[in-house]
Amino acid sequence: MLYVEEPVEAKETLYVEETVEPEGIQLAKELAEPGEPSPEQVVYGEEMITGEKLNIEETLRAEPSPSTEESLSIEDLELLEGRFQQCVQAVAQLEEERDQLIHELVLLREPALQEVQQVHQDILAAYKLHAQAELERDGIREEIRLVKQKLFKVTKECVAYQYQLECRQQDVAQFADFREVLTTRATQLSEELVGLRDAYQKQKEQLRQQLEAPPSQRDGHFLQESRRLSAQFENLMAESRQGLEEEYEPQLLRLLERKEAGTKALQKTQAEIQEMKEALRPLQAEAQQLHLQNRNLEDQITLVRQKRDEEVQQYREQLEEMEERQRQLRSGVQLQQRKNKEMEQLRISLAEELSTYKAMLPKSLEQSDAPSSQAGGIETQSQGAV
Repeated sequence: MLYVEEPVEAKETLYVEETVEPEGIQLAKELAEPGEPSPEQVVYGEEMITGEKLNIEETLRAEPSPSTEESLSIEDLELLEGRFQQCVQAVAQLEEERDQLIHELVLLREPALQEVQQVHQDILAAYKLHAQAELERDGIREEIRLVKQKLFKVTKECVAYQYQLECRQQDVAQFADFREVLTTRATQLSEELVGLRDAYQKQKEQLRQQLEAPPSQRDGHFLQESRRLSAQFENLMAESRQGLEEEYEPQLLRLLERKEAGTKALQKTQAEIQEMKEALRPLQAEAQQLHLQNRNLEDQITLVRQKRDEEVQQYREQLEEMEERQRQLRSGVQLQQRKNKEMEQLRISLAEELSTYKAMLPKSLEQSDAPSSQAGGIETQSQGAV
């Protein structure tokens, strides 16, 4: 009696170690778009494909039996094994390319991040210098405003004093004119007085001669008349002198007082103008110095702005270069995704072939069981005959 033992399928347990996610995969996640699968998903899909292929290969290695060897030819097995080896090599190559791309991404991003950080620090320093320069410029502008106020005040006072000086000069000129008029009038009065004195002396001599002559009635009458005229003349002279003194003496006193006051005011004004000129010199020097400082600060601000514009332009160029690198990396990731899709299609086709192969196994087993059952019936018949 023949016993056909069915071969026991050797099951092997596969342990897949969880790989630690490198830093490059995290960077690749950031670069991945929302609609595209991340490199972690790609790695996980590749691990699944590798695991399934290993399971298929182990199953094929664990399940060979006389019936399968009879159903499948040696060429088919070699072809299937060759395809599996190609798939394993392709997956290993894709993993190497993935690791290389992640490493390149990390190496490219680290200096770019350092450059961006350095440019950011330079821009912050430039903004700080710009703010400090603006504060200094505002302070200098405030100082210039105060100096301008002082200059305006001093100029205003100087103009007022000049106006007072001109008024005093006009008063002095008027006083000189009035003095000339008074001098002319005094000269005229002196001449009239001299003429009156001469006439008085002549009349006095005539009267003296008449007095020395022998007296007579007519002479007595003439003497009385001369005495009366002499008294009237003296009264007239006294009244005229008193009138002149009353009329011109207050004016002369006022003119003298005005002259003295004008002289003192003129001296005081000249002294104040001299003091203002002396006080104005350091203010002008300070204003000139502040103007130079303001010009220097404006030049510094212009240089800082030019430097900032150059740094911003350089930063933009670096940013464009980084974007170009990012686009290249994205194209590489998309290429990797297409390769992963091809691997997925290959896995599906291999799974279909494996399912077809598994479906063919029962038929081959039935064909191998039929001859054994016939042999068992023949042996039974022979034993019955005995």
